[in-house]
Amino acid sequence: MERTQHATSREAPPSDDARAIINRIVGRLTTERPDATIDDARRMALALTYATDQAGFRTAAADSLEREVLIHMPRIEQPITRGEYALIVRHAIQA
Repeated sequence: MERTQHATSREAPPSDDARAIINRIVGRLTTERPDATIDDARRMALALTYATDQAGFRTAAADSLEREVLIHMPRIEQPITRGEYALIVRHAIQA
């Protein structure tokens, strides 16, 4: 069963900065409440939070990093647990 819709433009692998953020998010999803559900709003909030932490509040670098992270984190369109989603994201950035 397909639970997510993959972003349309993932030709290039994530940058080192984006990959590091994604790996931190995956770590959080697997260690903090992995059986709880996650939705697309939370996916976007995590990308924003981690990009801002790395590149600063309301900076062009943070905006760019957030967009890149979101490209490589598939959208969530159906109920899924944080742990399951972490596995999907981990696979997406390894492909």
